Amino acid sequence: MEKGGNSLSHHIKFLTDTTCDLPKETLQALDATALPLHVFLNGEDHLDGVDITRQELYDHAAKTKQLPKTAAITALEFVSAYKQALDQGYDEVIYLGISSKISSTFQNALLARDEAAAQGLDKDRIHPVDSLQLSTGTAQLLYEGRALADQGCSAQEVVRHLEEVRGRLCTSFVLDTLEYLHMGGRCSSIVYVAGSMLRIHPQISMVDGQMIVGDKFRGNLQHCMEQYQKKMVLNVLDTIEPERIFVTHSATDSTMALAAKQQLEALHYFKNIYVTSAGATISSHCGPNTMGYLYIKKKA
Repeated sequence: MEKGGNSLSHHIKFLTDTTCDLPKETLQALDATALPLHVFLNGEDHLDGVDITRQELYDHAAKTKQLPKTAAITALEFVSAYKQALDQGYDEVIYLGISSKISSTFQNALLARDEAAAQGLDKDRIHPVDSLQLSTGTAQLLYEGRALADQGCSAQEVVRHLEEVRGRLCTSFVLDTLEYLHMGGRCSSIVYVAGSMLRIHPQISMVDGQMIVGDKFRGNLQHCMEQYQKKMVLNVLDTIEPERIFVTHSATDSTMALAAKQQLEALHYFKNIYVTSAGATISSHCGPNTMGYLYIKKKA
């Protein structure tokens, strides 16, 4: 039985969620399924990546000055996904999704494993892993996990590797505007007004599974992105694993991200440079014209 992707050896099914910000064709190649988070807009429940777009979210925020509410994947939705994967003949299921410190999604994945066991499934074949990440930081782990699974590693071996690698992930973004941090309660009105006047573009980094506001770049966005690239990539290039780097953005077009990709290509260092577009859930945290670099650091 062929279980997806390009290989009969895909004995492990990977589940993720739509915050991984990978396109459908990439998920298919990884034999991974992304479960959608819920986005509540104008009182209606939408599914991220299914029936709501990033632009609709931006339009709503511009009109109402409020961010839509997001909600986790439910335990029942996880049970259904676990059951479907095992019914399809996969030996094991590994779930990798948004950090447990940002969303209750991971907790629901754990609860669902117990519920699946109560329904007769073998819970030892279901492995929720807390990525402590978001966006294509989670995608990095999916790539790592799929590579090991295709080499014939057991689910336990894959999980141990993922838990080691997640400590070496570097995930950061630079925001064009403080508006979404302000609407989300992550910065005060005073900071928002002053920062906007001074043209401050903050860097958001994932630290121990949480979004932390770090350095603040000042000036026009292009200048700030140049300084950000120098700090996070060029100055530390020899510490980065060359296998892959993601350039992930929330802009309405890919011009800025594609320019960044060309700059990275000119370094002749990275084997794979992927440009991806953030979905509605991630964009609700950062706003438009955000861009980030996401990579794995070499072992010390």
